[in-house]
Amino acid sequence: MFKRNFRITKDYFSLIKFKNKYLITFFMVDFVNVLISLLIPYYISLIVENVTNAFYNAAFTFVILLGTTYILNKLGSYCTNWCYAHFFKEAYVEVHKQLVNSIYHFDEDYSKKISIGKIINSSNMDILNIAEIPSFIIELFIEFIKLFVIYFVFIKYNILVTFYVIFIDFIYYHFARRCNDKNAFYLKKQRNYADKITGMLSQILTGLKEIKNFGIGEKLDNKIDGYRKRWQENYFLKRKYYFTRKTLVGFIIDFGKIILYFIMIILLMKGKIQFSIFLLLISYYDKAKESIHNIMHFDVSIMEESVSLYRISEIIQYGNKTLKIDGPIYNDDIVGIVEFKNVSFTYNQLPLLQNISFIAYPNQVTTIVGKTGTGKTTLFNLLLRLYKVDRGKILIDNLNIYDYSRSVYHSNISIVNQKTFIFNMSIRANLSLIDSNKKRQVDACKRVGIHDFIMSLPDGYNTILKEDATNISGGQKQLLSLARALLTTSEILLLDEVTSSLDPNTTYKIINLLDDLKTDHTIIVITHNKELMKFSDKLIFLHNAKIECMGKHENLIKSNNVYKKFYEVNETLYKFM
Repeated sequence: MFKRNFRITKDYFSLIKFKNKYLITFFMVDFVNVLISLLIPYYISLIVENVTNAFYNAAFTFVILLGTTYILNKLGSYCTNWCYAHFFKEAYVEVHKQLVNSIYHFDEDYSKKISIGKIINSSNMDILNIAEIPSFIIELFIEFIKLFVIYFVFIKYNILVTFYVIFIDFIYYHFARRCNDKNAFYLKKQRNYADKITGMLSQILTGLKEIKNFGIGEKLDNKIDGYRKRWQENYFLKRKYYFTRKTLVGFIIDFGKIILYFIMIILLMKGKIQFSIFLLLISYYDKAKESIHNIMHFDVSIMEESVSLYRISEIIQYGNKTLKIDGPIYNDDIVGIVEFKNVSFTYNQLPLLQNISFIAYPNQVTTIVGKTGTGKTTLFNLLLRLYKVDRGKILIDNLNIYDYSRSVYHSNISIVNQKTFIFNMSIRANLSLIDSNKKRQVDACKRVGIHDFIMSLPDGYNTILKEDATNISGGQKQLLSLARALLTTSEILLLDEVTSSLDPNTTYKIINLLDDLKTDHTIIVITHNKELMKFSDKLIFLHNAKIECMGKHENLIKSNNVYKKFYEVNETLYKFM
């Protein structure tokens, strides 16, 4: 118990990372308050003794002292709760900040290691669950001191009774600890299945349209029902060991008190102890019982809350261990010449790119095409510094991309994804996340051609968008995303399938926009759109993780049969989209 709780304490404060005057005050006041509470049985025994002997004045004095002790005890309890509430409100913010900041650093593979359900549950439930860890640890420590003080009182009056009480407490402690270990074990499994349930619910909300369309709700519910049953099983086993400790194992102490009564009555009959001592030791046995119960309660609570602690720590540590690149170059005067120089990259022993070399120039649209799985998205992931290349170099203006500082790099390269995300806030607020200057926002929206649409809305730029902008069309959402990208003032724009699922008219608007944007940007596009292929200044065709050919569309269609076949198949598919 001691070694485990010491480790949990160390891990908790390594997570919190700050010292707090309220927590120190809590410990000091709580310690004094517990010692004060031990005076209550003592004063009660003295009142009984003095009343029995008709020493009424002394009895009244001890009654006043008892009343004062009760007042001090309650004031101390109020003070400890006040101090701890102040401590935890700061601790909650500290842990939540760390959790969210770590999520910002997650790599593309985070969902393979940490489930969405776990992240969601940890961001609220787990942070609240660890609220009482310092309190329980301090209380546990104080209860042990209180127990030793009680044993000292027993030793003072009778050694035989002392050994008996310690023996009963030890037997209870042994079986109660085993129940606590099982309780924590099944709680951890219960929380894992709760994560799976939350994760499935998140997916259901995301794919609700498809679920209704295909009528697969019942099959999904069957899958969730399996998780629910596992959750039920582990919840019951956790509770079983909890109420076993509270009832069957707890009976050890209650039965021990019955035996103690026999022992104490015999000692009283033989004149070994006085009646006031009889009352005092019985009261202190109850105090010892209360302490040992509290010790087991605090111990199991610490183990339960440590489950949440280590869940949070796992998420934070994952974010901290992911690739973070911050080079020494702070020169922000970037032209935007992007060069891949003999770049190779392998993931999970699978070669995704082999000896890739090309240059994307400013004032041009460079388009990357190829079948699914040929490495197109990998090119973007490497260019975004989400991974490091195995061999070769990626250069921007003849400087290695890993040598740029994080702030300079992120301000000069932006991406608009196929499934771009718009936040549940106003159009103005979404744009202000990038740049709060209203004039620049309007200029960006005018340039991409969405300003007139925004002004036609009843609330204009103050229109609240639903989560992921489901209350505007896909084309409008894509244009808004492009406007947001322009506000970054990036020299290099990466566009990943921005015309997929768009109608032909919107697609032509995007192409015309790219023709305008290339005048002051380097634009690299991933696409399957035949019109974008024809429009490109340079087209790079990936095949089997290598560059099969490179050049203008009209030249490649004549000179390379592999590209020609790909284009013809792609054109046929496009007609049916």
